[in-house]
Amino acid sequence: MELYDLFYKWVPVWVRLPVLFILFFVILTANGIFLGNSGDISNDLGVYSEAYTQSFNAIYIGMGLGLLFDLRLKMRFTSKKLLLFGLFSLLVLNIVCATTGNTSVFIIACLLIGFTKMMALTEVYVIWLLVWSKQLDTSRMYPFVYFTALAGLHFMTWLTSVLAFEYNWRYAYICVLIMVAVCIILAVVFVEEHPLKKKIPFYQVDTIGLILLATAMMLLNYAFVNGRVEDWFSSRAIIASFWGGIASFILFLIRQLNIKRPIFNLALLRRRNLRFGLFLFVLLGFFSVSTFQSSFSAGTLHYESMRNMELNLYMVPGILAGCVLCWFWYYFGLDADILIISGFLSFVVYHWIMYLGFSNQFALENFWLPALIKGFGTALIYIAVGLYTNKKLPLTLVMTGAGAMIIVRSFIGSGICGAMYGFWYYQERIRHFEQLALQTDQSSIPGGPAGVSNYFVSLQQQASLTASKELTGYIILGGLVLVGLLTVKYLYQKQKGTLFT
Repeated sequence: MELYDLFYKWVPVWVRLPVLFILFFVILTANGIFLGNSGDISNDLGVYSEAYTQSFNAIYIGMGLGLLFDLRLKMRFTSKKLLLFGLFSLLVLNIVCATTGNTSVFIIACLLIGFTKMMALTEVYVIWLLVWSKQLDTSRMYPFVYFTALAGLHFMTWLTSVLAFEYNWRYAYICVLIMVAVCIILAVVFVEEHPLKKKIPFYQVDTIGLILLATAMMLLNYAFVNGRVEDWFSSRAIIASFWGGIASFILFLIRQLNIKRPIFNLALLRRRNLRFGLFLFVLLGFFSVSTFQSSFSAGTLHYESMRNMELNLYMVPGILAGCVLCWFWYYFGLDADILIISGFLSFVVYHWIMYLGFSNQFALENFWLPALIKGFGTALIYIAVGLYTNKKLPLTLVMTGAGAMIIVRSFIGSGICGAMYGFWYYQERIRHFEQLALQTDQSSIPGGPAGVSNYFVSLQQQASLTASKELTGYIILGGLVLVGLLTVKYLYQKQKGTLFT
């Protein structure tokens, strides 16, 4: 892999940094689907919202696959070609998402957006890494990356919800397309073409393995997201998708063990750091699931989508605080284990505050403190566990490890755990509603027969509150156990002098 400066020599520093930031921000946030307008899309087109949840997961599956593939692309194509191809792909595929009414086309377009955006993102990422650390120390870079990614996505989610609420959901795509077009112009004008000294043949890439892994992830994506709608294994489509995904993944593993140049080196799984880090990211999915807050704010408090997305902006100061703390923490070489423990403890505190506040009187301003704590914990976990997972990996395997981390963190952890939480919440809400209904007779309904409708709504709200509180209680208990185990592990290894970070 050959590294060159991205810009022409005549481009001054005061131009380079703003251009780099614009490119980085747009590439990170220009997804084909946003939580802020996905509900409006499904309502407008008259389709299930699960298709757009699949699309959201597909972006991160594509990003993970793109990182597995991108190292070989960098050995075959120049940085400018990869940057422009990634940006043009974002432009075209966002146009597809804005105009298609076919959910299958939309999902595939989002998968390709995630895959192709990594071609552009890695080029900008490497230059930012050199800006923050000449020694390529990723601990200096990660706080900036995750503040831009997390805060940027929350901002874009809020912006798209405002545009959808005030005008139409397609206006969000107009905004995104303008941003991407500006980035293409900036890349054409300021980015220099550096011919490669040696080009690696493209036929050596394991495209079959890549297709098998993509097939496995997308089939499992369908099975888990649509399980509640299609009643899980009562549906032939769910059965076929689930077992098809398992079979594809097994074939992928067999292929990686038996070819000369695998796309995913399974020797990575022997590294304790990688295994434990991926495990922590799976657990993070249960603590950070956004379904928890949205089911309460939308289902119980009846906030509109724009207001729900506005609540996520309360996380931004917490994210900033967490990123700043991490930068100084790693700068002074303090124990990163404490950051991981503190991150999960923050999620426990977040759920504890929400648990105590569950009621119909929970006001908008009551969300700021728990959201700030959640943002703080998210930043700590993303940075500390991310650095721990890829620690001491050779340069040739860093992108592979990062690809696995994205798939596990943002699909298996967040996506699948979110789908499971949604299913459990749905089941518990029905169970509590049935229990409340069994205790109701005509004499207990205020207003008699005329008040049945209002009383029915009241029972639904009570069932939703009870289900949310019950699941939150389980999360708190699980979080306390996890924090306790991590603390014991840290103290034991500190005593032995073998800290796991």
